[in-house]
Amino acid sequence: MAERDTALTFAATMSGQHYLRSRTRTSNVSTVVGIALVLFMLGVLGFLALNARALERYFKENVRVELFLKRDLKEVDVMQFRKELDIEPYTHETHYVTADEAAEQLKKDLGEDFLGVLGSNPLLPSVELRLNANYAQADSLKWIVEQLRKDSRVQEASYNAAVVENIDANVNKMGLLVLGFAVLLLIIAIALINNTIRLAVYSKRFLIRTMHLVGATQWFIKKPFLAQSLWQGIIGSVLAIGLLVGLLQLAHHYMPDLLAFSDVRSLALLFAGVVVLGLLISLLSTWFAVGRYLRMNAEDLHWS
Repeated sequence: MAERDTALTFAATMSGQHYLRSRTRTSNVSTVVGIALVLFMLGVLGFLALNARALERYFKENVRVELFLKRDLKEVDVMQFRKELDIEPYTHETHYVTADEAAEQLKKDLGEDFLGVLGSNPLLPSVELRLNANYAQADSLKWIVEQLRKDSRVQEASYNAAVVENIDANVNKMGLLVLGFAVLLLIIAIALINNTIRLAVYSKRFLIRTMHLVGATQWFIKKPFLAQSLWQGIIGSVLAIGLLVGLLQLAHHYMPDLLAFSDVRSLALLFAGVVVLGLLISLLSTWFAVGRYLRMNAEDLHWS
């Protein structure tokens, strides 16, 4: 009978320990995942903030002016025209599109052979002009187009004025919006990570109290919790950086020039900021959470 009671007691003890270990692992995983997701969102906003001007330059340098050339213009004249454009201070890049290439592209866009209906190609050869960012302003662009229209080799020049106006009007608004959203998200991040860590510490509040009652110093009690939160912060930061790298690679697939204006220094600064922020929030949250239970009365532990 005694052996049976001993076996039952041992089984119950092992079951309880297994439950506590499982619960602790689940708590640790949820804490790390919570830290990683919050830091990932902050990292995205940090990337936008660090590269705000570069993003503005990227969009402005993708503003295109279509210069439709005279149909009878010789190839040597086209080459000369491009050379003249390339040395202009406002030129970022030029690209020549023949009438046949334009027809082929339009055929793909329409999904039907319009040349078979018309019998001839009505499209003109063109030079696609991309401007330097400093000249992609509404007034500068208007002056440039007016000057190019006076060129005897140019039949017509056109550009999307609305796009340029929207870039100028919205870039400052976007900067303020990103800054405001970053501050708001940082506050939410601190609250979420702090709450997640407090819940993890909450499950060990009686252990903290017991250690305190037997004479352990506050630093001795806090040290293992701080060490655990340090690892959680490191792992969460690494996961967040991995998600950021994956997102940047995915964005680069759809926007090949995306990483061209984001140098190694800014990315290193961003990743270092993610790690420091993750460690700082984790350690401070753990420090205050453990300290809270050290200051509590024994009766309050049951209702906290």
